[in-house]
Amino acid sequence: MNFPDRPSRQGASAMVLAAVLAVVLSIAGCSAIPRSGPVSTITAAVEDEGISAQEFSPEGPSEGAAPERILQDFITAGTGAGDGYSVARQYLAPDLAASWQPEDRIVIFRADPRIVQRGDEEEGPYLIQLETTGTIDEQGVRTNTLLPSSETITAEMVRINGQWRISEIPDGILITESNARALTISHTLYFYSSNYLYWVPDVRWFVRRTGVTARIVQAMLAGPAPYLQGSVTSAFPEGVTLARESVPIRSGVASVELSEEVLQDATELRLEQMQQQLQTNLVGLNDVTSVEMTAGQPIPLDEPEEDLVVPVLNPPVGNEQVAVSANELVTLRNGAVVPIDNFPSVASYSPKDPATSVSGSNYAFLSGDGTRLLATAPGSEVRLAAEGTALTAPSFDPGNWVWTARAAPGGASGQGSEIVAVPPGGTTANAVVVSAPWLADRIVRELRISRDGARALLVTERAGVTEVLLAGITRSAQFVPQSFNAPLPLTIEGDIGTAKWAGDTTIVASGTSAAATSVPVIHELSGSSELMNPLTGVVNISAGSNVEDAFYAQVGDLLLQRLGSAWTEDAQNVQDPAFPG
Repeated sequence: MNFPDRPSRQGASAMVLAAVLAVVLSIAGCSAIPRSGPVSTITAAVEDEGISAQEFSPEGPSEGAAPERILQDFITAGTGAGDGYSVARQYLAPDLAASWQPEDRIVIFRADPRIVQRGDEEEGPYLIQLETTGTIDEQGVRTNTLLPSSETITAEMVRINGQWRISEIPDGILITESNARALTISHTLYFYSSNYLYWVPDVRWFVRRTGVTARIVQAMLAGPAPYLQGSVTSAFPEGVTLARESVPIRSGVASVELSEEVLQDATELRLEQMQQQLQTNLVGLNDVTSVEMTAGQPIPLDEPEEDLVVPVLNPPVGNEQVAVSANELVTLRNGAVVPIDNFPSVASYSPKDPATSVSGSNYAFLSGDGTRLLATAPGSEVRLAAEGTALTAPSFDPGNWVWTARAAPGGASGQGSEIVAVPPGGTTANAVVVSAPWLADRIVRELRISRDGARALLVTERAGVTEVLLAGITRSAQFVPQSFNAPLPLTIEGDIGTAKWAGDTTIVASGTSAAATSVPVIHELSGSSELMNPLTGVVNISAGSNVEDAFYAQVGDLLLQRLGSAWTEDAQNVQDPAFPG
């Protein structure tokens, strides 16, 4: 079972990628792909100069400094990434200085560290106590905490030629929130959806320094972030690495030298998919305009294979919404309420929270009491797709599966949720319960499937605390939903009651209350947020392919559209508007 309407070369983004790919393939030539043979020498090129960063010039150890001062100054020296963190290494004993990996883990902290000596021996241990707000792992995966937490790091000291140095400390650097903003950059990696039809974003963070392009390629080759593992795929076989620790760039062409495993059992199509993935991940970074793959020698590629699909980037959803008006499902078009042609009456169900597929051929909604998920289509009867308590508003994926969450059967009152997915044309008889054990102590308030079909956005409540989570969706070989990966928490401040996709890396969120004042927010997966003007009585929000043209808030029966940071009236007497998906 595949997603319908295969978008092989549709959309502006697809055409751009196809054009870029065609240029690269034509440059590469049309000779056969070498699977063996002598290793040729690649002419030296300008090395990747990285992305310029704010200048950090930490100082080396002070003569006669006490252990506590050495540890404090070592933390400061971690901001100096130049020359392989040479200044920070001066604080370490020689053996540790040679093996220390500064970017294996970056701890981001808020208040000044507290350094405490344990025991009577000057050598230690010493405890570095931190109020932390996030971490970045060796692959650039950043995890933030909405509320600060604490972490204690242990260090040992030793005297060398009369001077205190650090003999033991975990790999990694410790940086303040303000230094993190100046020292690190976000970059969106892209992996294929499991059916190769869509690009799925995976936002990572890297230190601004020489060699950042190589770090980005290494992270891509290492695979997706944990929350996306099994939900997306890479064209590169497991075990392929960079053959050297740099990506030379000459006249806009990035030369990516890969280990020889890249050629093992590689078909022409698979190599073209690899090239395409590198293009998508690197073009535009450090003025890169194209990418050349090498494995000892350049890998020439023929004309693009007929089966090569250019995946859709940030799938568009159009400018029409489905909504409820006068107790029927309608289309909202430029502020006007338009009946849906040949659509059955659903007034007897007191419909709410409607949804429609991107193709517009499938519709779903909840009954007024929120206990039944109903589905239909123009010219069709209404059918029962799922039932339960505390059902969430339905959401369609690109394959026309309709999704909802409900209270877990048999769970304690108000505790635990489960995910249900219903196939196209399906009913309660063939609905699938999607495995998500981590929802056992959470109540799902909102569930939205991404427009690439690989991710789920959830608003949950646990022990009275609201969380906004992102989880990868795993599917069988027939694309039947199977499970949600352990989620990635998103740090969106405020009392969030609803959240929607507004593009592949943008989320809009808001509190929901008929009486209270809420501040809708635009949140990027890179971490930045934009607060909108506050509104009183927000009960729903909706968003299209981008927030510039299509971000709406429902206040009572009044629909407001974003205009800059303000709101302007768009329609009246409509409820629960939703863009396709």
